[in-house]
Amino acid sequence: MEKLFGTFGIRRVANDVLTPEMATELALSFGTFTQGGMIAVGRDARKHSEMLYHAVVAGLLSVGCRVMELGVTATPALQWACRQWNAWGAMVTASHNPPQWNGIKFMEQSGKGLDRDKEKEVEDLYFKKSFCRVSWENIPQETEKRDIRFDYIRAIMERVDGRAIREGRFRVVLDCANGAPALITPYLLSELGCRVVSLNAHPDGRFPGRNPEPTPENLVDLTTLIRHGDFALGLAQDGDGDRLIVITEKGEFVPGDWSVSLVARELSMKPHPGPIVTTVATTHMLQDIAEQHGRTVVITAVGDLVVAKALMEKGGIFGCEENGGMIFPDFVWGRDGAMAAAYLLHVMAKYEKPLSEILQSLPLRYQVKTKITVDPEKKDKILAHIERITAQEKNRLTIDGYKVILDDGSWVLVRPSGTEPLVRLFAEAREKEKATHLVQKYLEIIQSV
Repeated sequence: MEKLFGTFGIRRVANDVLTPEMATELALSFGTFTQGGMIAVGRDARKHSEMLYHAVVAGLLSVGCRVMELGVTATPALQWACRQWNAWGAMVTASHNPPQWNGIKFMEQSGKGLDRDKEKEVEDLYFKKSFCRVSWENIPQETEKRDIRFDYIRAIMERVDGRAIREGRFRVVLDCANGAPALITPYLLSELGCRVVSLNAHPDGRFPGRNPEPTPENLVDLTTLIRHGDFALGLAQDGDGDRLIVITEKGEFVPGDWSVSLVARELSMKPHPGPIVTTVATTHMLQDIAEQHGRTVVITAVGDLVVAKALMEKGGIFGCEENGGMIFPDFVWGRDGAMAAAYLLHVMAKYEKPLSEILQSLPLRYQVKTKITVDPEKKDKILAHIERITAQEKNRLTIDGYKVILDDGSWVLVRPSGTEPLVRLFAEAREKEKATHLVQKYLEIIQSV
């Protein structure tokens, strides 16, 4: 049977593969799986999201589900709503993908994305067309419409030191990527007393300001503005608001590994027990921080869904990924860019220092990342060779790819893409030159095959 779901949800090119008909049948499958439960439905700001949103609502009503319509919202806001009202969730979004893409994410009543076994049940219903449509008199006549934005904003504000943040009077530049976060994060930061300058803050599915992926090359306008202005920091989100990238007051791009480590350190100081949960590709600064505060680190495969699941199972205090994704398990069982923004301001207000200085107090490590396109017919041969080479190392992890950890704490990860003819390489060391050397070594091994 074909696999529909990726690391979180389904993503395809809109109106080509992901048509209204496909969206309706996916909703019929999910609604059948939930046995007609309450389902919160939201969408991002893409040009085709409203079309697919209505298709999803129609499918859910057809199988007797009660629908709570949230309209344009951020993915973590919908996940928060699911947890508050014990509702299942369906979010029409392609997150950071290019404008022509769209997708659907399904959530459990906790707000966490569906586990793989539940995804398989939905896939099975979809391919067998085993939909439990209700009779005409049992179709809900109306949907419930809610604007949860300010409920969600107030809930975030309750989890940070609002008084200290207001006293800091931070001047912040926020790049909303012309996405759903434009309706939430500027208001949150303003309510926290920040003086906010917003970029790309009108929702527009063409993404005229920049590509929705918050990479250094896509944030040139943001970093330029900070370098020529007087700002405490810059913040950038992706199209559906689940990730946050940070820029220092000097206009320097902050690697996701550093920003998540800063938050992890702060949460590790709290009295609540539990590990930090992260992926095999994320910095070992987290191990240094955990050791300093008597905690442990739980390592998972790449993907926020597996991180969230491990947080639930292990009672973790914080979950994170190397791309800047942060999961606050007492709030949302998924990455939350708005909550991350508020918490970083909380940290800055506590230390009363520029962000660049606070970052320098971390046990810094440097990561180098690259990728190489490989011949699909040679991919298995390449991975078999990497398997043999790395098997000789005394400290190896094979949770997701092949990770070798050296005696000095540096490491290298070779990880094949599950969707493209690519092999990704990550390396980290206390000196950037060592990380670069490790990446180059394994690139040459791959190229030799």
